[in-house]
Amino acid sequence: MAVAGSSRRVLRRQPSSDGIEEDMSQRVDEDVVDEDAAPDKDRNEKQPRRTSRSVKKEGKKKAEGHEDAGADDSIEIMENQPLDKAAAQKLNGLASDWDMMRRKNHAPYYGLVRDVATVFAEFAEGEKSKQVLGELDAVVRELLDTENELLAHDKVLKDLNQRVTQQEQITNVVERYKGEAARELKEYNQKTSRQKYVKVEEYVNFRQAIFEVQYPETAMPPVSDFLPKEDGDASDDDDDVQVGGVTQDYKCPLTLTILVNPLTSKLCGHSFSADAIREYLGPSHTVRKDCPASGCKKGICLTDLEPNKELAKKAKDAARRERMREDDSEVEEDVVE
Repeated sequence: MAVAGSSRRVLRRQPSSDGIEEDMSQRVDEDVVDEDAAPDKDRNEKQPRRTSRSVKKEGKKKAEGHEDAGADDSIEIMENQPLDKAAAQKLNGLASDWDMMRRKNHAPYYGLVRDVATVFAEFAEGEKSKQVLGELDAVVRELLDTENELLAHDKVLKDLNQRVTQQEQITNVVERYKGEAARELKEYNQKTSRQKYVKVEEYVNFRQAIFEVQYPETAMPPVSDFLPKEDGDASDDDDDVQVGGVTQDYKCPLTLTILVNPLTSKLCGHSFSADAIREYLGPSHTVRKDCPASGCKKGICLTDLEPNKELAKKAKDAARRERMREDDSEVEEDVVE
């Protein structure tokens, strides 16, 4: 009985042992399967599924990248294109900017320097007056040099605009602009002082204003007398450089007194006191009468006349100097007596 019981226990354990072995074998197989499946799982986690929309977007980006690369290649080999009429108009606008800068920010200084010079010419004496007037003369010349530079840029831009308008093919506009402006300035700088200034209205007016104060009622000599001769200048007796002043008469041809609120004719350039010329021409603005200035044969009317503020200032200064001379002469007469 004991043996039989023992054998039953053995037989009862055998199924359990086989089951364990089968279970272990199954676990090993599962482990192998899991190990093989792990990379696939990792790949699935690292690379999520892409929708059709994301695929389309990627394709579009790649296409755009190819297009950008092609555009970059085309830009690298692109050459300068000729200016069209629209660009020519921009050149004309730039030229207008240079001209406005000259008229608004530069030209007014001539009058300022001239006024300062006349004050020193009238009240300063001796070497001090001579020194200051020489310095102011240099200032006026520097102003003229700067104005010439502004005019050079204006001229070159307008010339380029005209060439484009005439259908000339201009591709190197920057180089052309810089080169032609530099050439204009070089030609100007190679001129002598007489060639630069002797015929320039602003310089003539500057010298005239000083001379009138220093030598009233005397005609100013040629402007070339104030500029030393240099190599390249014509002889002093050459008519081409003999630009002299005239005795400025600040008296009205009608009243024969100093001008008051002068009006200047746009036709002949003669000036008159406002009240006197209005009375002479009558109430009509269009009826013409002979100019009352001696020797003038022009017919003028009120619409031909315009105010002359600069002349009005000069006339006031002339009247003041005349009164001062009269006072000085009276004092001298009193001293002699």
